[in-house]
Amino acid sequence: MKLWKRKLYRVVMGGLVPAVYLITKDPLIPALISSFFLFWLLLMEFERYLHPNFWAWLLKHSPGIFKTKPGVLTGDTNFMIASFISVLYFPFPVAVSNLLFLTFGDAVSAIIGSKYGKMHIFPGKTVEGLLSGILLNSMIGLLLSFHFAVSFEILFTGILIGCILEVLPLKLDDNLTVGIVPGIVMTVLFHNINSFAS
Repeated sequence: MKLWKRKLYRVVMGGLVPAVYLITKDPLIPALISSFFLFWLLLMEFERYLHPNFWAWLLKHSPGIFKTKPGVLTGDTNFMIASFISVLYFPFPVAVSNLLFLTFGDAVSAIIGSKYGKMHIFPGKTVEGLLSGILLNSMIGLLLSFHFAVSFEILFTGILIGCILEVLPLKLDDNLTVGIVPGIVMTVLFHNINSFAS
């Protein structure tokens, strides 16, 4: 499966939770959706652990679909963990913004970086991909700042932190770090600024 198809799948599946949350403004249904997918993804992880030879065969014959070797959680599982945590623990505007940034920023940076990237920062990470992710998420953040009671400065801080974490060669999966750390920072800023204003 080509990169753009993988990312299209991620946008459709990853955008489901924040879209439902944005419509309902209630964490219950998004939490149920993310927990449902997380349950099945964890079952898949368990299956991968029990039958590593089968998954090694899939890795060999299904390039681009399964990228992670047995014993390490897939990006989809880490993504859904981040979605579940975001819905449960982050304020509504932060959770929605954080998940939209994670979904769309990752997709556009990967596609632009792989197709047009010339200036490499780290292996698989380019300046062009980084800047395209920041630009798209900034546009999304600007629109959200008009819709939510949260400033663009807070959202942009989360965007920058997420993009930096994505390009750094960390051992942790970036779906997890980018999906959680920016949300924590934006939540702290959101609560502190609201407390100061009141």
